[in-house]
Amino acid sequence: RAPAWENDLFLDCVVKVRNAELMYKAVGYYLNSHPELFTRLMEVMEENVDHSRVVSQLRRTGDWALQLGQPYLKSVQKFNLSPVNEALNELYVDDEDYEALRKSIDSFNNFNMIALASKLATHELLEFRRISAYVYRCNKKWNQSIDLSKNDKMWKDCIDTANESEDAETIENLLRFFCDASEKECFCAGVYTCFAHVSPDVVLELGWLNGYHNFIMPYFIQTFRRTHTRLEALEKRTAPPEEDGNAQDAVAATYGNLGGFGGGVLMLENGGMGMQAP
Repeated sequence: RAPAWENDLFLDCVVKVRNAELMYKAVGYYLNSHPELFTRLMEVMEENVDHSRVVSQLRRTGDWALQLGQPYLKSVQKFNLSPVNEALNELYVDDEDYEALRKSIDSFNNFNMIALASKLATHELLEFRRISAYVYRCNKKWNQSIDLSKNDKMWKDCIDTANESEDAETIENLLRFFCDASEKECFCAGVYTCFAHVSPDVVLELGWLNGYHNFIMPYFIQTFRRTHTRLEALEKRTAPPEEDGNAQDAVAATYGNLGGFGGGVLMLENGGMGMQAP
């Protein structure tokens, strides 16, 4: 009976029961009768319950129960369980806590990322739409990520995503977009950031067509410098080895002048071996 309930005694006993169902009944009892002590209960039973099942209990009880269980969910997120991660991410979105959401996404990736990105894509707050683009980027959905960033004119996010993709076509499309939008500085930043993945002929074409000669010149200076360095290194690797002058002199002294054998004259001409020459 409820009047006979004592919190400390109950907590001592609940972890000793062999029937796990009693623990989940205890969860329901505390949620309905003593919600202020729910976090303490879960601290005691953390190692003995299925956290995914507890999350289901919280959802069935109501949104207030999920909010009540936030401290508990944070404490067990270290197990990286999908139901726990998704529940916490929902709470962060409801609380408009984009910093906590970003940290959760970076630290615990076991959840439906595409579903979250789709949900945040139309969020009224800019930072949540940026997180949506970030999640798409993490899942290699380059075009979706760039399109979201374009809509919010987050040009740096666009450039970073294109560079991370390492895809020449994606980068070229973004550079052409900057040219069509007359974003000269963004075009220059895109060329510089994506230097290793953009083709020189594309940069030259876009610079010539749009009159961006001054903006593309640093790119070509760096390109020529890198090409020169590579050619120089290649020439050093493929050049024939230089002959040592001292070694040549030593060979000539040894074989070019036989010294004691007739002063360099063939033995047959000198009547070698004591025989008179014919």
